[in-house]
Amino acid sequence: MKCLAIVALLVATRADAQTVDDHLAKVRELYDRGEFADARNELLAAYRLEARPELLFALGQVELNLGHYAKAIEYYEQFIATGPEVDQVALAQQAIGAARARIAEKPPVVPPPRPPPHRAWDAIDTGIAVLGGAGLIAGSGMVAYSHRLAGDRSGTLSRYDRRLSLATRDQWIGVGCIAAGAIAIGGAVLRWRLHLVESELRPIAAPRTAGVSWVRRW
Repeated sequence: MKCLAIVALLVATRADAQTVDDHLAKVRELYDRGEFADARNELLAAYRLEARPELLFALGQVELNLGHYAKAIEYYEQFIATGPEVDQVALAQQAIGAARARIAEKPPVVPPPRPPPHRAWDAIDTGIAVLGGAGLIAGSGMVAYSHRLAGDRSGTLSRYDRRLSLATRDQWIGVGCIAAGAIAIGGAVLRWRLHLVESELRPIAAPRTAGVSWVRRW
């Protein structure tokens, strides 16, 4: 009975054990989906089972796609040290050159996302508002003066009538100045609300990206 249990345990262990080819089948699926970190784990597991030279090349490819260029070069050099065929050495050296180029290159400079336009109060708006304020002050002064002039009842009737006429004229002029000043200030505010300017853009360094396809299958 005990012997049967041991045999059953050995059969179950063999059924659960994965071969190198099982790991490689998963690697292909993971690589096609762009899951390079998981593909690397499967390759390492396969290499622990059997140290095939082509697995070193595959590890270099995966590390290159992960952006680990120094580690990729290390795997490629280990692959070359195993003494592969000339064409395979050429492929590995080409991949090493690509990895070294990525290490040496500077990150591209790209503009950041353009911020939305913003309102800007400029010198023209200030000038219009100042003129409008001056009109309000001058108009208010003329209206106040016209009221004081109309309230002066001294002197003869003819002089009073003349002062009253001047007061009426000055009052209307003052009201016109006040209205013009209010319109000018309102125009300055309206111009400010409609005056949209673009923000200044400053370039920033974008992170490197890597995308290398398989140059061989194993």
